[in-house]
Amino acid sequence: MAYERISKILETPDGAFVYAQADPETGAFRVICSACPGLKNTPYTSATGAMLAASYHSEHDPTEKFVPTAPEAGR
Repeated sequence: MAYERISKILETPDGAFVYAQADPETGAFRVICSACPGLKNTPYTSATGAMLAASYHSEHDPTEKFVPTAPEAGR
């Protein structure tokens, strides 16, 4: 797995850096935040979703209060 950055690097009000990444080999997407190590474990199903999540996280939710989670199996 070799993730590549697919969005611009955004800065949160407290100075952390946020950006979206994609793995072209597996089609996986994620968001990276320098202040939130657990955020990279939240999977996204599209590049657009990951980029929008990075933007939202950097401007409106730097404390991860509303980080979306993967849907439960069987739903």
